[in-house]
Amino acid sequence: MARHDAGPTRIPIPEMAGFDRDVFEREFRAPAKPAVLRGAASSWQATREWSPEAFAERFRDVVITPSVNLPDTEVPYQFRDVDHRQSMTVAELVSRMEQGDRCYIDQAVMGTYPGLEDEIDFGSLEPPNVLALLVWIGSRTRSGLHYDYVDNFFAQVHGSKLVVLAAPEEAPNLHVFADSHTKSQVAPQHPDLRAHPRIKRVTLFESNLEPGDVLYIPKGWWHYLASSERSISLSCWHGTPLGPMHDVKVMMSIHRPGPWLRLVRDFLWHGLLQRPYARRLYSPPPTGVMLYELVTGAVRRKG
Repeated sequence: MARHDAGPTRIPIPEMAGFDRDVFEREFRAPAKPAVLRGAASSWQATREWSPEAFAERFRDVVITPSVNLPDTEVPYQFRDVDHRQSMTVAELVSRMEQGDRCYIDQAVMGTYPGLEDEIDFGSLEPPNVLALLVWIGSRTRSGLHYDYVDNFFAQVHGSKLVVLAAPEEAPNLHVFADSHTKSQVAPQHPDLRAHPRIKRVTLFESNLEPGDVLYIPKGWWHYLASSERSISLSCWHGTPLGPMHDVKVMMSIHRPGPWLRLVRDFLWHGLLQRPYARRLYSPPPTGVMLYELVTGAVRRKG
């Protein structure tokens, strides 16, 4: 096991060559452990043919709202989403990529681009209960360390991405934002050990994804992805989503008053009183607002 400046322990993400359903179900899905499936998407038409230029040619006039002029940081959640979103065409975005802009089509529904579903084959991985197919196109992007509520087959089809993962139980040591329990303040590649000392207790799993590789990210696992200068990735969100009890578990593991006080404040100020808030880049509403929406939704259903 390698150590980086007495920081977190770093070990490789387990790998499989291709995809063997029985082995995958037994060794990874059942125990909810991540895996890199090397070459599992290498035969897809998408892996052979897609590129930013190909997208610009096929969908040049499709209007999108990517994030542009992105900050050079491993923690993009420090910035406001509204400051980086712009409406433009696919052709305009690809032109920005060619000019060196750090920009991102993040979490775009695949239906935005007709015909793409015929050029991929997530079905070969047999995902249960597919919830969404998403496209990610970007230049030198960094996602920030966060967790999602569903399982993910994440396929790299053009360019490369560095992946850093942390297990769900590491949440107390990941220095989450006070107003957002799904987002970490830690820079996974270059952590500030003085600002975030608990990261030294964490084991981080790392790997590099090349075209044709598929990463299985179990729900609740923290993940960070940093792309090459030109990258296209796909997500197949599937399975049964985590429920509110997982959020409760994460919050209960944070033995500091700040996040709890912020939750109450945001519940009252932005939820009950409907005062506007600035959404963080790549982020859901604040935890207190999410709780307010959960509570009011339950009341409406009962009523």
